[in-house]
Amino acid sequence: MNSGSDSKHLYKNRAFLYLIASQIVSAIENWLDILAVIALVAVKWNASPLAVSGVMLVFVGPMVLFGPFSGVLSDRFDRRLIMLISDLFCVVLVVGVAFSTQLWHVYALLFLKSSFVALFIPSKNRNLKGIVKDDQIQAAMGISAMIDNGAKIIGPVLSGMIVATVGIQWAFYIDALTFALSAIFLLGVPKDNQKAKLTENQEQKMNIISNLLVEMKVGFSFLTTMPVILVSLIITTLLLLVLQIADTQFMVLLRGIFEDPVSVAGYSMAASGGGMLLASAIYTKKHIHSTLNCMFFGALGLGISLVGLAVMSQLPPTFLTIIYPLLFFLAGLSFGSAIIPLNIIVQKSTPVDKTGRVFGIINSMTTLGTLVGMISGGILSELFGVVTTFIVSGTSLIVVSLLTVIIKSKSINERRSQMSPKVSKQYKEERKLEILKAAETVFCQKGFEPTTMKDVVEQSGMSRGGVYQYFSSTEEMLKCILEERDEQFEKKIHYLIQNNQSVWETMASILDEYNKVSFNKISAVTYEYFVTGWRSEGMERIPYLLMRFNRTRDNLIKMLQKGVDTGEFSPKQHLSTIATFIINVTDGILLETHLTGKKEADTEGQIEALKLYLKNALQI
Repeated sequence: MNSGSDSKHLYKNRAFLYLIASQIVSAIENWLDILAVIALVAVKWNASPLAVSGVMLVFVGPMVLFGPFSGVLSDRFDRRLIMLISDLFCVVLVVGVAFSTQLWHVYALLFLKSSFVALFIPSKNRNLKGIVKDDQIQAAMGISAMIDNGAKIIGPVLSGMIVATVGIQWAFYIDALTFALSAIFLLGVPKDNQKAKLTENQEQKMNIISNLLVEMKVGFSFLTTMPVILVSLIITTLLLLVLQIADTQFMVLLRGIFEDPVSVAGYSMAASGGGMLLASAIYTKKHIHSTLNCMFFGALGLGISLVGLAVMSQLPPTFLTIIYPLLFFLAGLSFGSAIIPLNIIVQKSTPVDKTGRVFGIINSMTTLGTLVGMISGGILSELFGVVTTFIVSGTSLIVVSLLTVIIKSKSINERRSQMSPKVSKQYKEERKLEILKAAETVFCQKGFEPTTMKDVVEQSGMSRGGVYQYFSSTEEMLKCILEERDEQFEKKIHYLIQNNQSVWETMASILDEYNKVSFNKISAVTYEYFVTGWRSEGMERIPYLLMRFNRTRDNLIKMLQKGVDTGEFSPKQHLSTIATFIINVTDGILLETHLTGKKEADTEGQIEALKLYLKNALQI
């Protein structure tokens, strides 16, 4: 992929630009009030470590409660409207936080605000998938991640400057204005007309809770079919859990060291955002070979950073004013390396009609890990002190990095064992058939051109080496599938010739096969494969098409000739013309059935019309 070229095309997409403009201010606004709230609770009110953890809990708690439901809603309703409602309600709630005088006021208002933010995120991801082409998703995700992480530089710095100069309340006022500005930009994003395709049963009015639970199950079921994503998600959840043990207590650590912890916190958070911004820039252009490699380096870097923050806390504050932002920069770079590749692979692998549900599940799992980490951090800091808490979190992250090494090593060993086993011919044939079955499933779901070897590997549940041992490309797989179907057709013709069965009954049963959905789908995949063969890189498909066409026509002629020889047929036209007509008509029926459905295409009626023609042409 040429990421630079993709980015240029993206900037010509007006819908994308409006969405990104909204995301820019939205990302800033979500970070703008964090430092102000933490400063209010941890520094001005001098709350306990557990109370500080409580603030962060209400920031992210609603993601666990409403994440899956918001994902379903984003797949069902107008994403732009959901985002607009979220922004407008947040304006009011943020202003409310500015006038809070008690801790429970802050908790309640932040919980409501975060609930609307939980609606915003899956809708933004779904909109991104809907307005950007598949081959531009990685560049779009990289840009989106760069905006999120760039906001972590601007947001904390602005918040720190505002708190230091004119007070905490103004941070909230400006935050409210940015929510309003985000809503204005969203007005430029077109309504999403690409609704999820629903079956007739799904369109029926049902209990909304039952529907939501079913849709959540669909999202989770899809994740279970993608082992790479599922394993990466589990590791990410664990990483966030142990990271938040320390992350929620960073202001508690700083207030025990510096006279002005708010300013240092602003610089440190800005440095962390700078590290994540660099990671975003790297992964926008870099091809990701292994998410586990990225997670290893990410978790290791985070662990080293947190242990360093704890060990150096006894050094002079003047020295730490320089060192702490550097450690936070390393932490941000490491965190981006661990998280961004997962977002990219999910966006690229998830069908557009499941994006909201999948991201809802992902947000819920990762946020659940975050919540557990926040609570654990508050308890540990209360019992053993904040320095010990940072050491526990850092060493745990190093353990997570080692866990990724173990998982990857196990995967490599399985791959090696599958690449050169001494197995029977029957075993190899069974494995080959399993791969072809997985390939056919993916082809029918995604089409031939979008399907990658990675898709087939994940669908089959085998290792990459195990699949490549049998096939080197998806094209080779499709040709094997077609060859198997051609052989089955030839066997049927041969059996007919060798036995005195009615040729017409056999031909009618063959035509009736076209009513089967699975047959229609793989036929549509075949049509796609050949119709894209006009491109220069696919010209070698044309001779293969002609070979299959002639082979099929010859078999049909043999079958028709059998009917002539037995006196069953008295054709009015040449058998070659009739056989060619059968191929052309059935190809058209299959294509139209796939595009419009059996009802609109009148598949059964068209097959009966073809039978009427054949009865007349063959004078049955």
